[in-house]
Amino acid sequence: MEETIASDNVQIERKQFFFDLKENRRGILLRITEEVGGHRDTIILPATGLREFADALNRMIDILESEDLDPSDPTQQEGGEDQEDEFYEEEEEEFEEEADDDF
Repeated sequence: MEETIASDNVQIERKQFFFDLKENRRGILLRITEEVGGHRDTIILPATGLREFADALNRMIDILESEDLDPSDPTQQEGGEDQEDEFYEEEEEEFEEEADDDF
């Protein structure tokens, strides 16, 4: 049985992210759940790797800043909803192509 140690959530664009720090008989873990349009995907990270995960995330943020990349939401420009749907469809297709390449 899992015991919740802490929980938090973040809304980013149309996605909701849930962070649940839990403990079970095998140790402590962080469960990150993304919910968009009623669909949920979850990753589970052992607490032993949280610092390494955070460091990798911070490196990505540093690259955004050092390369002067614009992380603003492209769907908030002219076109609105249609652009948002296209953006997430492209994101999903790229992810599926990368997953296919891994096999």
